[in-house]
Amino acid sequence: MNTLQALIDGMSIHLQKERAATQMTLGGIISRLKEMPKDQKIKGLGDLNSYRGYYSDLAFEPDNTEKTVKQLLSECLLAMGKVFIGYKGGKFMMGELTPLWLANYGCSGKKIIAINDNGSLVLAEDD
Repeated sequence: MNTLQALIDGMSIHLQKERAATQMTLGGIISRLKEMPKDQKIKGLGDLNSYRGYYSDLAFEPDNTEKTVKQLLSECLLAMGKVFIGYKGGKFMMGELTPLWLANYGCSGKKIIAINDNGSLVLAEDD
């Protein structure tokens, strides 16, 4: 690996850690879902893709269907350690500190901040 690529990779990891401190992560949503009743319904979280804004992050596509906590937990556990292809290429492995977004494929979106006890989502604009 050349020195410039190593520098870019290091900066990317640092910036991802900063994002992870201000929004829900893959590990965080897994922990949250484990606390919730398995039959609780959550609306709005569709398929998972690499996020257009930061390819190393994950985005749920907005969706009007409901999923149970059990279904969503299974999807998130499957994403842990999985390699996703970035919007314009590249391979990105997702892990505990991977920030989560709500965005249509190929679009920017909102940060996922939390999931309330009633299954509603707390979202925020990107800084």
